[in-house]
Amino acid sequence: MKETIDTERLLLRPLKESDFDDYCEYAMDPEVMKYIAPVSNKKEAHDIFLSHFGEWGGEEGRWMGAAVILKSENKLIGDVGFRYTSKQHQHIEIGYKFNRHYHGHGYGTEAVKELLRVILMDWPCHKIIAYCEPRNIPSWKLMEHFGMRREGYFKEHFNFDGRWQDEVAYGCLTKNIKL
Repeated sequence: MKETIDTERLLLRPLKESDFDDYCEYAMDPEVMKYIAPVSNKKEAHDIFLSHFGEWGGEEGRWMGAAVILKSENKLIGDVGFRYTSKQHQHIEIGYKFNRHYHGHGYGTEAVKELLRVILMDWPCHKIIAYCEPRNIPSWKLMEHFGMRREGYFKEHFNFDGRWQDEVAYGCLTKNIKL
């Protein structure tokens, strides 16, 4: 994300190296990451963190991430991002994760809404997609809030920390996104 987006309670902006300690609070939290991917140490967390830096020109497969800053505390409370899974078919995948101490306050809805606005305004896109573990109810409810529908259920689809887990796929044509 090149510019800062100001919402009622949040700032969405490019990640900065100074965000790293706040990032680790949730990116290394087993409760937050139990449906995403385990992050075992600060070096691994830092590598993931750095992968969201730099100019993004719409390269297929590369994530474009944005920090989600709670203005009242001037604190990184999460991140949102997107990537092309297929430029030819104009499919963009979205993703998000938030510090669990800030769950349940609508920050995810506020941040994802702005992320979707950026995508719809600035990037050729026919379909928005997202994935989650089916037990991650808040994640798929957030997808449904914006008009996404469950399009697939994959049994034992990925190996997560030594155990097979299911995954659900959500999608929505951009013309049907509910902002």
